[in-house]
Amino acid sequence: MSITKESILADLENGRLMLPTLPEVALKVRETIDDDNASIADIAQIIETDAALSAQIIQVANSSIYRGLSSADTVQNAVMRMGLNTIKNLAISLVMKQLFQATHPVVDRYLRNAWKQSTDVAALSAIIAKHYTTLGADSALLAGLTHSIGLSPILVHAESEPELLNDPVQLKKQLAESAPIVGAEILRKWGFSEALINVPVQHLILERQGNNGRPDYADVVQVALLQTVSGSNHPLGAVDLDNISSIDRAGMREAIEEVDMSGGVIELEEIKNAIL
Repeated sequence: MSITKESILADLENGRLMLPTLPEVALKVRETIDDDNASIADIAQIIETDAALSAQIIQVANSSIYRGLSSADTVQNAVMRMGLNTIKNLAISLVMKQLFQATHPVVDRYLRNAWKQSTDVAALSAIIAKHYTTLGADSALLAGLTHSIGLSPILVHAESEPELLNDPVQLKKQLAESAPIVGAEILRKWGFSEALINVPVQHLILERQGNNGRPDYADVVQVALLQTVSGSNHPLGAVDLDNISSIDRAGMREAIEEVDMSGGVIELEEIKNAIL
């Protein structure tokens, strides 16, 4: 078995580990928004080239997080309602599912499970950011969806190692050790902000102290992940939440027992339905 944490990180450093690229429509939206001469109509026109993305953008615009006095029935109305930075983050978020798919059955199963967990964490991250912090809900959503993005290239890399793919214990070990570092490098390659680049590694550090005592996106994703996996067989499923300081920084100490991922909370379901 030749794939190890050391070999993965060496391949990452030497450019031999193939990292995923953002889908073209997300890149075009980001580039257009970053162009000072671009108009809302220009941005809407790019989104409208992707029918699925257009429908999802409108769906999110009409969700309880962004809903206005009247419904947004066009992409242009949705862009005007939510603002350019939110649209940029949402466009990336809503095409992220494409990066969690594979043809190899074992790899595909791992990626589908990772995507399901990421959508749960992302939806809850957005709710926590909106209601309990001053952080952006759209950025928190994106942080949640990309917190485990490092799994993808490692799993694809492992397709050439049938022995590893058929050894769940070793495969999970390799993913746990390497995916956070690879994930941070992917987000750096994509030009994400440092606040989001930190999330893949930092959200797993339970004793972290946040941003000078203030909540950051790693805190929000950590709280959302712990709540999502609580009571499950996930490695963090039995963590004692009384000792997690990120819960306090996120203002969630009193509310942590009230958030029920399976309880049909309207906002959570609306967000998850839009990104699944």
